[in-house]
Amino acid sequence: MLLKKVKVILILIALSLSSVTVAGTLVKDISISGAVQQNTLPLDPLNGSFEFLSGFTQSINYTDYGWSLLRGEPTPLISSFPNYFGEPSIALANGTTLFSDKSVVKGDKAVSFQFVINANDGNGSFAISNSTGASIAAVSVDGTNVSISSCNGSSSFSGEISPTSDISNGWVLVSGNLFNYTEGNTSGWRLLLFLDNTSSVFANISAPLGYSYGGVEISSSSGDVYFTDIIFTSYRMALFIPGYNNMEGYGQGSGALVSLLQPFTILHSNFMLYNWSVARYSTLSFQINVMNLTGAESPTSNGFFQLGVDLDPNGKIAPWYVTGKSAIAIYFNNHPSPDYMPGFDTPNGTLLGLTIQYIPLEEKIIFQIVDYSVNNQFRFWNTSIQYNGPEFCAAYTQIETSSMNGSQLNNYRFNGTMYNISYGSDMSSMTLLNSSYMLPFSIDAPLNWSLTYYSDVTAGYRQMD
Repeated sequence: MLLKKVKVILILIALSLSSVTVAGTLVKDISISGAVQQNTLPLDPLNGSFEFLSGFTQSINYTDYGWSLLRGEPTPLISSFPNYFGEPSIALANGTTLFSDKSVVKGDKAVSFQFVINANDGNGSFAISNSTGASIAAVSVDGTNVSISSCNGSSSFSGEISPTSDISNGWVLVSGNLFNYTEGNTSGWRLLLFLDNTSSVFANISAPLGYSYGGVEISSSSGDVYFTDIIFTSYRMALFIPGYNNMEGYGQGSGALVSLLQPFTILHSNFMLYNWSVARYSTLSFQINVMNLTGAESPTSNGFFQLGVDLDPNGKIAPWYVTGKSAIAIYFNNHPSPDYMPGFDTPNGTLLGLTIQYIPLEEKIIFQIVDYSVNNQFRFWNTSIQYNGPEFCAAYTQIETSSMNGSQLNNYRFNGTMYNISYGSDMSSMTLLNSSYMLPFSIDAPLNWSLTYYSDVTAGYRQMD
């Protein structure tokens, strides 16, 4: 994932506007006169990638999500209580195990997984198994104790969840990577585990049979245990890179891909800013990102376009964008420098609209932010750049802070929701991005950050920091 770097000034460019309806409100928005029809990609560069996603949001039958019952009674039930930030869960009774190998492509050199578990009244496990059902590696949660083991206990680690972890009503978010590690003459499969995001590595153990992964299991060895938001994929979801910007988000691109979208020219989303509190200017931001094929397949700033907003002290925000030629964030003219013009005022509960649109016939990309909560000169933020290249084929969103230590981040608070994340080539017929494409990622994300589940109903998610 790319991040914004140095910020410079650019003069505001006037645009032609027309009226469209966004989020139920009639507003002036970007003209779509230059939109073109989508084309089919000439190749499939992602052969062999895969994802398995089980959020238990569409049906009450676990078999509809690709699970089969290996052992146990009664039949596991899906219900809306308890839920994970509104996402339903499946209840496993003592001795119950479910297995799935749906969509799994074997033989990759690295896979990632995620699950959310409530084991306050029991002991639950998530295991990666081979094609015969034998466990390669397993993670067990019992209240606040988490254990990780591989190859029938040949390598293991156990520890208590930190009191600073975000255990929301008993839920624990667990993510990890199973990968073939090579450095110099040393090689072998390892299992890297993170709890409640990635501000530190919880465990890093040897997993010599990792190459034989074939599916996943969830089970209860005692009491009632609840699971949801389960993902198993070739997409790398959790990373710990000391010194890198702290960030989380949903989507795919910048070298982290399972699938490409059909070519499109518009990416749009709405963002509700409930409240925020930050210690410094120009350090916390959220953004939407689009990429052409070059930007999608590799972590490069070429063909990578961002539209974002800094969340500044004293209820001020400052919009900016990135042009696809470098990872340099350019502030809109209304906010040329955080040093002497620190953003503009907007209230708690601000509703924003963000749109990036490529108009091939005019050879330009338009960036627009609309602040529906104000009626002054800061309601519309419009600018454009020259561009004559491929259409977009990947997208993701993120919230990001400049690289800083945990004690500094403890002074930051944010509560917001991004929704109506959609793409297309005509604002009147946009396609909502669903959870099968909007995979989560996190890099050095602090323990107190909550990246809630991606809801297909709202095409969005809530972020609380």
